Amino acid sequence: MATLKDQVQALNFLILNGEAIRAMELYYADDVEKKENEELPMRGKQNCIDIEISNQQKLKEVHAKLLNQALDPEKNVVFSEWEYIYTYKDNRKFLLRTVSVQQWQNGLVVREKYYYKNFSQV
Repeated sequence: MATLKDQVQALNFLILNGEAIRAMELYYADDVEKKENEELPMRGKQNCIDIEISNQQKLKEVHAKLLNQALDPEKNVVFSEWEYIYTYKDNRKFLLRTVSVQQWQNGLVVREKYYYKNFSQV
């Protein structure tokens, strides 16, 4: 059986290689709750995937970089600090630094919250 560390590394690999949607398909629970800052949560894997697809359709490319990560296998919690550079189809580029907190259960993310201040144009 894969450990939390193994599962998180596999999820990270997909994100770092531009496969965020595939990562969601494989590692989100069907009833996942995803929240950005203090906005209302998004619920359900398919809903989260649909929103991500809609967001990605506006982009030409995304570069993700994992800056730091901490895992608590006893509590099944993962803290990740990410840096993303989003290039939109009109060639505008934006930088986002965010921290995500994931709660895992049975090998899947059941809750995820992103903390960030804002996008900055680069």
